[in-house]
Amino acid sequence: MALNWTPVATPYDGQSLKVIRWTLDASETGDAYVVAAYSDKTVQWVSTGGSGITIQGSNDPDPATTDWETLNDPQGNPLSAVTTDKIENILEHCYQLRPVAGAGVSGATVWLLLASTR
Repeated sequence: MALNWTPVATPYDGQSLKVIRWTLDASETGDAYVVAAYSDKTVQWVSTGGSGITIQGSNDPDPATTDWETLNDPQGNPLSAVTTDKIENILEHCYQLRPVAGAGVSGATVWLLLASTR
């Protein structure tokens, strides 16, 4: 089941900053969010458990043909099967991204901070 992302209002919202939130349960895939306009992307996992949550990205804007790949942190570590609360920057600059929950995940929250210097 695809879940919609939720924009989160902050005092700093605008063209250069956005905060997005997904809530996921076992084996759910969050709807993609277009991130191409933001140079800096940071993701936070909260209460993941189970087999964890993976962050995927794609440069293909066509939902019918999108091929999703696991994204990495700046050290080259895959952002996959994360089972602990943590915050990581995202290395790749892609058109869109989404979180994917593994088996046993329950009520996990994924936060995405997008920033740009424009």
